[in-house]
Amino acid sequence: MAAGAVAVPSVALARVSTIDNTAVQPDFEDLMKQAGNHLKSLRDPMRSLDNPAVRDDAAFLANQITILLAQCVEVADQAQIPEQAKAKYDGNKERFVTDLRLRLTQSVKASNDLAHQLLLGNEREATAMYTELRNQRKEGHNTFKEDD
Repeated sequence: MAAGAVAVPSVALARVSTIDNTAVQPDFEDLMKQAGNHLKSLRDPMRSLDNPAVRDDAAFLANQITILLAQCVEVADQAQIPEQAKAKYDGNKERFVTDLRLRLTQSVKASNDLAHQLLLGNEREATAMYTELRNQRKEGHNTFKEDD
C-alpha cells in the first residue's frame, strides 16, 4: 500500500513537468517591437511623474516591457546576426545569441528597476532608470539590430 501511495505522486509530478512542444513560440522581432512601442509610450508619462495615477500607468508600461524583454531572452536564437556585426561574430551564432541574451537581461533589470522606482514614487530615480533603459535600447540596436 505504501509503495502505491508513493507511485501516484511520482506519476502526477511526471505529468506536470512534461513540456508541450506543440506550443507556438512568440516571434522575437514582434516581441521587441512591442517592447519598443511601450518604451515610446512612456515618454509622456515620464514628464508627469508628480501625478500618482500617471506613475501607476508608467509602472504598468515598464512592467510590460520587462515581461516582453524576458520573453525575448527565451527566443533570442531567432535573431539573425546583423550585417554590422558579422565580422565580430564570424558566423558564431551561439556567441551572438549569448551576447544578445546578456544584453537583454540587462534591459530586463533596467525596466524592472524602473517599474520599482515608479511604484515607490521616486521620481528622480525613475527618470534616471528611464534614461538608462533608453540608452540600453540605443546601444543594443547599434550592436544587435540590422540597420533599416
